[in-house]
Amino acid sequence: MIAFSDRELEWLMDRPVCRLLTAADRRSFRGRRVLITGAGGSIGSELARQIAACEPEELTLFDNSELNLFQIERELRQVSPNLRCHAVLGDVSRRAIRHTILARRPHVVYHAAAYKHVTMLERAVCPAVEANVLGTVAVVDAAKEVGARFVLISSDKAAAPESVMGATKRLAELVALSRVSDLFRPIVVRFGNVLGSSGSVLTIMRDAIRSGRPVPITEPDATRYFMTAGEAVSLVIKADLLAQRPETYWLDMGDPVRIGDLADRMMQLEERAGFAPVPLDVIGLRAGEKLREELTTQGLRMCRTTHRRIWVATQAPGDRSHIARAERRLRLRVARFDAAGALAWLAAAVPEFRVSPEASAMAQSQRLPELSAAREMKTA
Repeated sequence: MIAFSDRELEWLMDRPVCRLLTAADRRSFRGRRVLITGAGGSIGSELARQIAACEPEELTLFDNSELNLFQIERELRQVSPNLRCHAVLGDVSRRAIRHTILARRPHVVYHAAAYKHVTMLERAVCPAVEANVLGTVAVVDAAKEVGARFVLISSDKAAAPESVMGATKRLAELVALSRVSDLFRPIVVRFGNVLGSSGSVLTIMRDAIRSGRPVPITEPDATRYFMTAGEAVSLVIKADLLAQRPETYWLDMGDPVRIGDLADRMMQLEERAGFAPVPLDVIGLRAGEKLREELTTQGLRMCRTTHRRIWVATQAPGDRSHIARAERRLRLRVARFDAAGALAWLAAAVPEFRVSPEASAMAQSQRLPELSAAREMKTA
């Protein structure tokens, strides 16, 4: 993948790219142990780079992708040879994460591990629930056990979710905030799409243009919020440092960008590099995709913080017994690979979730015969 420069990203977003950590922010991590889940992903790897530059006592990288974990570990060892860095290969929904957190005893845990591809997760309810919900359960409970600060990286798709991905991230938020106690302060940080990351809309557009193929876009009038990984991570870190209570933080991403305008700018950018313009291929919104993303719903009122680009909304804690019941039911459905049952319980746990017909049909098609037979026997 050919990386985008900050200047290119500024042109595409039509606003400046800012990195915001101060010397005082960096000093806050000296002598501290930090653990990052999803450390090989776009956000996780950028978190690793920026935290490594803060000279922590120890940095633990946890990821289930062998290649991604290898690449970020190798990069950090080259850039920061004196850093105590531990790379741990594992799945956040398995025992390895609890063992790692108890062994390393981090002061702060950044939980960036998640499945994020909207249309793919419409077809994969059980993996989505396992990674995004049950994985969060495992990480936040272990973080609470060692008394670490906990930061959940969430998404604007958790607002009025219309996708399995958005619903699982919303339930992950509820799970994290349900663990609050006098000594444990989990926070949630929401933001939108990361521009220029692997598999993002920009890389798809650039690949199509340079191959001479039509650029696929869902809908020219669709709008999305965009940030660079560097911007998002620096604001996540600042939100963590300024947080006093278990709250939901929203990063100011500027005005939403029209997808048709983004495609036009991308075409102009590539034309300057010597590539001929290609036509647009409007494929329409796919299952789980919105015409316009929202930043906050659920009756939340966003308030300013001491940082002009970080907003906060205090949420009433969810019904802990309801959340715990949903966790148990979802764990059982995932263990049986009962996609239809998992989707039903996900919808029950997140009442504002609007299940797409495609997700419902796919979940029903994955129903195992023995499960259907067992239900028939039980109701007979």
